[in-house]
Amino acid sequence: MPLVRNQVFHGLVLRSQDYLDNDQLLYVFTDRFGIITFWLRGVKKPRSKKHYLALPFTYGKYQGSINRRGFSFLNDALQVQQFEKIATDLRLNAYTSYIYDLVLRAFAAGEVQLLWFNKIMQATKLINQGLDAQIITNIIEIQLLQPFGVQPNWHSCVIGGETQGDFDYSLVKAGIICQKHWTEDEHRLHLAPKAVSYLRLFAQIDLQRIGQIKVSANIKAQLRQTIDAIYRDSVGVYPKSKKFLDQMDHWQI
Repeated sequence: MPLVRNQVFHGLVLRSQDYLDNDQLLYVFTDRFGIITFWLRGVKKPRSKKHYLALPFTYGKYQGSINRRGFSFLNDALQVQQFEKIATDLRLNAYTSYIYDLVLRAFAAGEVQLLWFNKIMQATKLINQGLDAQIITNIIEIQLLQPFGVQPNWHSCVIGGETQGDFDYSLVKAGIICQKHWTEDEHRLHLAPKAVSYLRLFAQIDLQRIGQIKVSANIKAQLRQTIDAIYRDSVGVYPKSKKFLDQMDHWQI
């Protein structure tokens, strides 16, 4: 696809990085073109009038030239807004950065993903509004498993097909197992039934319907450990932002 000039689109800035002396590369999740890498020329110069284009945790309506085979060029923003709480809060910053890094790894550049664009926009808004950042991140992690090619069975027992009762999670069998089959996996995670209920909910919940979040610290710890184990054993993705997030949680402890 040749360079297409003067395209207008909505976008969410996922990451920026230095490029050459005064330039930056901007990775933007767009509603019309998927993830696009923009080359911002001279944006780091002291007198640059377009430095606002490279601010982290921003979204807006942009105008630019789209190139599927190389760098695209961001000309201007018709309107742009920053998620201020995320930008100024280290903890919220860390969770949001991790979500964005997962998105950059889950989808190929230029692959239109309007459903996921809307999901990530909503997740970012909820975190910026003060809802539990870990739980929002956990929901995104669980729902991103499918794009990563990993599809645990959250619906029914992977052995007997039961859909009701208490369940645990089996890494070996890649899904939930009901109580009467617990003996068939001695390495099951021994999760509280409520933790499994949350995991099953996370797999299908619509972020647009979330108004408040109240999850106990014990259950949150089990959710974190389970999702980490799934990503470690089945996805194999551990970006630097996740490492920093884990270190930050350790500092808090």
